[in-house]
Amino acid sequence: MAHKPEPATHATITNPLAGLGEVEKRVLSYAASIGLEFGFSLLAAATEMVEEPLAESLERLVHKGILKELNWGDTYAFVQVVTLAQAYRDISSSRLRVIHKKVAEAYEKLHPDPTPDMIPEMGRQFHLGEVHDKSLLYNRYAARLAIGAFSPDVAIRHLERAREDLEALHGDHRLETADVLKEIGEQYSVMGDDARADEFYGESLKKLPQEEVTLRALLLLSRANAVREMDNLGLMRQYCEKAIQLLEKVGHKKGLAMAHRTLSRAAFKEGRAEEGKREIEITLGLLDPERDANEVARCYIELGNVLSSMPSSADQVKGIDCYRSAIQSLEALHDYKELARAHNNLATSMVESQPREALKELMVARGYAEKGKDRRFVGWVLFNTVEPHLALGEDKEAARNNDEARRIISKFSDPVAMQHIAFNDGVIAHYQRRYEDSERAYMESLRQAENIGYPMETVEVLIYLATNYADWGKKGEAIKTFARIREVGEDMIEPVVRTNYERLKKLLGI
Repeated sequence: MAHKPEPATHATITNPLAGLGEVEKRVLSYAASIGLEFGFSLLAAATEMVEEPLAESLERLVHKGILKELNWGDTYAFVQVVTLAQAYRDISSSRLRVIHKKVAEAYEKLHPDPTPDMIPEMGRQFHLGEVHDKSLLYNRYAARLAIGAFSPDVAIRHLERAREDLEALHGDHRLETADVLKEIGEQYSVMGDDARADEFYGESLKKLPQEEVTLRALLLLSRANAVREMDNLGLMRQYCEKAIQLLEKVGHKKGLAMAHRTLSRAAFKEGRAEEGKREIEITLGLLDPERDANEVARCYIELGNVLSSMPSSADQVKGIDCYRSAIQSLEALHDYKELARAHNNLATSMVESQPREALKELMVARGYAEKGKDRRFVGWVLFNTVEPHLALGEDKEAARNNDEARRIISKFSDPVAMQHIAFNDGVIAHYQRRYEDSERAYMESLRQAENIGYPMETVEVLIYLATNYADWGKKGEAIKTFARIREVGEDMIEPVVRTNYERLKKLLGI
């Protein structure tokens, strides 16, 4: 039954909790500790109050306009968030800990087999109640649920709580702490924040007991992949070499395969295709085709990348065959994220010769990324459509997809993708002969590349910026920009950009 709130007085307007009795204050303290909305049964279990007096107290709070009744009295909610905040602030820290502990225990009593949607809240309540063993249990479980739902930021929040719990527990928890720190690093990697990922991998290594040789090697490989994404290939090789030394001692073939695959990716990025090919061949020799089917399929993606970058048309055809072999295996394994990557990479190898087919492959890649709940990679696929759209004269579609990629990526911490999107803005404006807009976009992309510390991307932007000046008729600016390319280093020019660089030199008569 609905009740009309009591008339407001000056005291209740300035402080809606003024004049409340001790019982109502206690009820509100528990309610505020639960949240904006709370169930009657949970409140009763937490406060340990008899149902009828509790119902009467809630009715009085509804009369005062502080709470509202939902679902025929099964659920209640605060009318205003500010009232909840005030009620929560009025609780002392020592009493707050006790209340959260009782709320958490009430959850367990009412739900001995909690559903997945309850786990995160139980983790929060036990953490605030400083019941560290149970907080650890529920928050790690909640983190796994968040990872499965591709919510890395939520997963990090739960893992940070787990980390605090481990620090508060008695005994030696170095191994589990190292594992939690590694998981936090992995979630930052998913978000595209490789610097933070590397930081947490480093913290994990410090916590890891010395006798955990295999785990130490695998963490070094995680660091290697993180710094590779930041183009610090020298440091990446150091990590890989240390990992290989450790893995050879314990005879860990799969770990060794991962190390050589990482070295292959670095060689490919540096334009050393033959070395990349050799490293992948070593990797495949270390893997069991049946037991390591997923890793083998990933290797075929890397081999496709290497072969597609080679000048020989025969090698390029073999590269496409590698992508298709990977796709066939990954379809059987239902690995949607790697399928998205395989179709994306296949598309990039077809852009120049078959832009329309490349777009079709990119749409397939987008579908798999969405199926794998990899929203960030959806953004990557979208900005990769810019080049084939422009090749087909579809500049409006290119601009639309690049803007959509920006909207998606901006929700993540992915400076590399944002730099690429700004670069695409310049390419699109250049295509449309809006030279001033193109200059502005290239300058922004250049600023981002320099902030990240990516010399290869820096050089690429400078090549396009100089070409924009040359096409614009500003030869003096083009020559100045060309000089900056040589300052950064011509050895930083990736193979796929070489053609553009040679065209620029011809334009400038160099």
